[in-house]
Amino acid sequence: MGRFDLHDRPPVRYLADSADHAVAEVLSPFRGTTFRPAYLRQSGQQLALVAVTLASSLVARIPDCTDPAVLAELELRPDELAHHDRTLTQAIARRLHARGGAAGALAGLRWWSALTGAWHTTVIFTDRERAREVAFGAPRHLEPDDDAVIRALVVLGIRSPTRPGA
Repeated sequence: MGRFDLHDRPPVRYLADSADHAVAEVLSPFRGTTFRPAYLRQSGQQLALVAVTLASSLVARIPDCTDPAVLAELELRPDELAHHDRTLTQAIARRLHARGGAAGALAGLRWWSALTGAWHTTVIFTDRERAREVAFGAPRHLEPDDDAVIRALVVLGIRSPTRPGA
């Protein structure tokens, strides 16, 4: 279960603001190890990146919780959103979802990645998406020499077998 999951009622989408961030989210369990190409496979499938484009109408309904004024308006505290206890963060997501109501006024939230404050995650409540507000690009399989993979390894401190000391 993800930090802001609603227990699949409705499902949520987690979107990273950059390819490096998306890759790092998947590779983060391997911190402190030496990279292996098998890290780029899950359930026997090669991992891929897909560009996602959000319509401005959807973005307008996703509060940016990195903004202190938005936090105050939503009566949220940053220490609650950043908490490691997912029962707390999931309760916040449930509260925001309920606050949006049937009109879909709140369609998710934007928040810092737990990996680094330089990255941001957008969480979308899928029942709040309207037709054609989310567009997906063509998947691009990840390879060990992919720039996004290399940059994610550096941020996470995962050693590269081809670059001693990296």
